[in-house]
Amino acid sequence: MKKFFIIVLSVAVAVFAGYGIKYAVTPVNTQQLEYITQEKSINTNGFIVRGEWVMYTRSAGTVYHAVSEGDRVQKDSVIGSFFYGDVPEDSIKELSVIDSKIKTAEANENTSSVTFLDSATVESAIYELEKNIIEAAGENDILSISEYKKDINSIRQNNEISHDSELEELQAQKEQILSGIGVSNEEITAQISGVFTTYTDGYESLLVPEDIETYDVAYFESLSQSPEIRKIESKVDAGGEVCKVVNNHMWYVMMNIPVDSIEDCDEGDTVKIRFNNMADAVVSGTIYNISDEQNGRAVVTVKFTTYLESAFSYRLVDVDLIFESYDGYKVPIQAIHTDADGSQKVIGISENREYDCYCDILFSNTDSGYVIVESTEDAENKLSQMDRILIGER
Repeated sequence: MKKFFIIVLSVAVAVFAGYGIKYAVTPVNTQQLEYITQEKSINTNGFIVRGEWVMYTRSAGTVYHAVSEGDRVQKDSVIGSFFYGDVPEDSIKELSVIDSKIKTAEANENTSSVTFLDSATVESAIYELEKNIIEAAGENDILSISEYKKDINSIRQNNEISHDSELEELQAQKEQILSGIGVSNEEITAQISGVFTTYTDGYESLLVPEDIETYDVAYFESLSQSPEIRKIESKVDAGGEVCKVVNNHMWYVMMNIPVDSIEDCDEGDTVKIRFNNMADAVVSGTIYNISDEQNGRAVVTVKFTTYLESAFSYRLVDVDLIFESYDGYKVPIQAIHTDADGSQKVIGISENREYDCYCDILFSNTDSGYVIVESTEDAENKLSQMDRILIGER
């Protein structure tokens, strides 16, 4: 009997030793799932190219801007005045205040009559008349209904007349201020639609959309990497800038990058750009032009039709040009299993049970030993339902 137990014990030790050797050779462990975004990109500096109209003055004087920095303006709209002489700062402030009141009055004019009413008393009167109409309708009193409606229309009409009178009064006040200045002036009208700004940098004529296809590496490198941004003040010398309007519908970013980083790129390809100095804003665009190679580099210009407000404050930008982007689960290569039919899967674990999670490999980095995967559309067990994944073989 004792000999029998010795034999059983010896067999058990041998079995456990075998399993120990197996796991030492092919260790099995698990790890948490990690969902990441994998990018193929390059970091570089670039210049923003956009359609811009700058007004220059023929003589020294004082400029008054009737619109605010960053406002959108329409072509041929009045955006300010230029005075051919010195104008006191107090007069400019008066114009600004009165123009603000006129804008508010004009905005009200574009709404319905009811919104013109800024009096609780008038609103209450109309409410009572409407109640009377309902009561008269219940009594089939057609004559009273007609009278009540006339009263309502009269109240609304009087308020409209009052509103029109207010706008006319404000316009008269503005004319009075202009007359009091006593300096000849002319209106400033926008020559293009876009975003109004009082900042210039001298690149308005150096970087224009019409010439993008002529810009090469040599031209890019001839541009200063430190654009001097200047603010337009109210006092302007002869030949100075008065204001600027920037096309906000279409703009470009021009970059000088190594050609080996764009070997798989063609004009018309969709890419993304992350603007690192604009709170990491990411915008999709298309490759508009790729210049000829010079010393292993090329100028790549990406076209955008998405409005990005902060972009109009910059000329030189720090960007990541993103060629490809993958969102999925990052797993070690040894966690990928291949079935006889070629299907690939990850062994997922949920509540201590194992599941076959069939997946597509989106990206592979053999040097670092990991892949980016996502569950196949028809997968019965989705990776998103798993707590952990199994690494290694059983």
